[in-house]
Amino acid sequence: MVEASPETEAHFTEYAIEEFLVRDEPYYRPIGDEIELFTAAYRQHIPVLLKGPTGCGKTRFVEYMAWQLGRPLAVVKEQSNELKEGEIRVPLV
Repeated sequence: MVEASPETEAHFTEYAIEEFLVRDEPYYRPIGDEIELFTAAYRQHIPVLLKGPTGCGKTRFVEYMAWQLGRPLAVVKEQSNELKEGEIRVPLV
C-alpha cells in the first residue's frame, strides 16, 4: 500500500446546512432597484453575489428576499457548533 505524504493529503471539512422559512416580514428599506434586480435574476436562475462591508445589510436583504419569494433560507456552517474568531454564517436562498 502506498502512503500519501503529508503535503499531498486531502483535507475535508464537513458543513451543516440548516433551512428555515422567514415567517415575518423582515424590516428592509430599499435604496435602489435591488429588489427588482434580485427577483429578475431569481426568475432566470442567475446566481447573485452580494458584496459589501460588514453591517451594510447583505444578510438582511437576503432574509427579506427569501420572505418576499416564499423560499426557505439556508444557512451553511462548519459542522462544529462553536464559532471561531472571524467565522461567518453563509445565508443562501
